Amino acid sequence: MRRIVLSLAGAAVLAACGAAGATTSSPPATSGAAASGTTIATGSTSLGTVLTGSGGFTLYYFLPEQNSTLGACTGGCLTVWPPVVATGTPTAPSSVTGTLGTVPIMVNGATENEVTYNGWPLHTYASDTAAGQTNGNGIAGKWFAAMPGTSATSTGAASVTAPTPSSTPGGYGY
Repeated sequence: MRRIVLSLAGAAVLAACGAAGATTSSPPATSGAAASGTTIATGSTSLGTVLTGSGGFTLYYFLPEQNSTLGACTGGCLTVWPPVVATGTPTAPSSVTGTLGTVPIMVNGATENEVTYNGWPLHTYASDTAAGQTNGNGIAGKWFAAMPGTSATSTGAASVTAPTPSSTPGGYGY
């Protein structure tokens, strides 16, 4: 019985992360991500140096969102993987090399600006409960901790070119 419950929970998370569309009716969780005055920093983890948001929480990117592709993480996905949202221009210390920007996303019918790093929209992971945790790294083979130097053509964690999303309707192999 325990295996069935765990399997169903895992399937729900994967289904939430594969939802397609450009809006969500679920508010993103607030763990890790900051609102106004968002500063992206770095922190030391078991994976090495990663990008962090407020409180030192690890930031992640989702392979289907390569080059700021919107609509790859919506609905329940944004509850598990809250976007890093900023009201102004995001900032970073000199240790964070790369380009910060924003892309507009819809949250509860309102437009928000999600922070991007070198073209990757950034997220936190709801199951990271303390600074320095990297519990979301590698989930479904599509979520990875963002590291300084992560570009829109590499995973940052390894020197592997990010795959192009499949052409399967509804997408990304789920």
